Amino acid sequence: MGCVLPESMAGFNTQVGDLRHDVLVVPAVRALTGADSAMLEQWLKRGAVVLLEWVAGARVEQGAYFPYVDYHWPMQAKIREFAPTKLTPAPEDEIIATFLGHPVGLRRKVGDGTLVTLGSPLGPLFLSGDADGARWFDALKSLSVAPR
Repeated sequence: MGCVLPESMAGFNTQVGDLRHDVLVVPAVRALTGADSAMLEQWLKRGAVVLLEWVAGARVEQGAYFPYVDYHWPMQAKIREFAPTKLTPAPEDEIIATFLGHPVGLRRKVGDGTLVTLGSPLGPLFLSGDADGARWFDALKSLSVAPR
């Protein structure tokens, strides 16, 4: 898995000091190989939380500038957008974040784990000291994240 936004990797590196052993962050990926998917599935089957920043696909078109993503889980927050990508939810996905009405955050139960996919990377925001982004990530790290 190759991170295509070095600033996302750098940002998450400032946040992962207290990361639990059952949380895996995959920053800013544009593609997954079969081996990548198999590795993520193994983490999920063991009950891990996998945070996948997905930066491939169509960007959300903006008419007027509205710089915030609305997050609904694991806490309510408005967090600055970073080039949000539209995500297409599967029937088993819960939409956890939107940007201008488009899904940009999803949660899905996989095995005993939870896959959280973000179409608007958080990592770069940590480099600017974004307090809302840090609170959201702290909430993710501290919760039991099994979908409702």
